[in-house]
Amino acid sequence: MQNTSQQAKSKPINHKQAELNAQTQYTPPVQPQMNIFNPARLKAGLQGNNIPDLNRPRQILENYSLDELRYVGLIKTAGKAPSAFISANGHVYTVNPGNYLGQNYGRITAITPDEIVILELVEDTYGNWSGRRASLPLQATDNAPAETASQN
Repeated sequence: MQNTSQQAKSKPINHKQAELNAQTQYTPPVQPQMNIFNPARLKAGLQGNNIPDLNRPRQILENYSLDELRYVGLIKTAGKAPSAFISANGHVYTVNPGNYLGQNYGRITAITPDEIVILELVEDTYGNWSGRRASLPLQATDNAPAETASQN
């Protein structure tokens, strides 16, 4: 036992110190858009000429997206702006230029025999409101005429 303990003390094993890889630091990416709940952005977004009127009563067709609405007919009356028929969820509604529809504060600017032209207000990531043109094309059914003219 003495012999073994002397051999163990006389021949220490030199271990190579392990090399550690340099750790890289994580830096999160910069977010390209502003925080949507930032009070400064919300206040800035409610200023300017293009903001929608949030205090007006909403019209029934503003509950539907433009994909759910169908332009099915038009009626022209002498001396008056044309009226359009829009089908939504099994009901048919009559609309005129100036009425609101869609979920992006869309307002009807023109009604033609081929389409309804809509100006929507959309907000960008910086809180600015801008107008975007959209349209509902005529989708006539086989059973009914698409356009009716009256001479009243």
